[in-house]
Amino acid sequence: MSEAVWSIIKYKPKAGCEDEFKKDGLTRLAKMMEKYSATWSLIELDTGEIVQINRNPSIEATLEGQIEGMEWLDSVDHLLEKDEEGSRTSAYSGLELDYNHSFQT
Repeated sequence: MSEAVWSIIKYKPKAGCEDEFKKDGLTRLAKMMEKYSATWSLIELDTGEIVQINRNPSIEATLEGQIEGMEWLDSVDHLLEKDEEGSRTSAYSGLELDYNHSFQT
């Protein structure tokens, strides 16, 4: 059995593009996410950034949606601010820890 994978992805819509990103971009993201076994949510920070939090049941499930996820990101590229290095997201992923068993002494 494979361990669950958590991902946190932060997007910053460009000024004036917030509504289009939310209405069009996130609607298409939601339709895409319905295809996969991920549990996910979105939160909006007071900075205007949107944070996507995903839990995929396995590494395999994460990889399965990766190409379509990149295609979606390419489709909203024009709506997003980029950081100093040209990245349109700030993202972190990792395996879920079983806290009840992993850290017992």
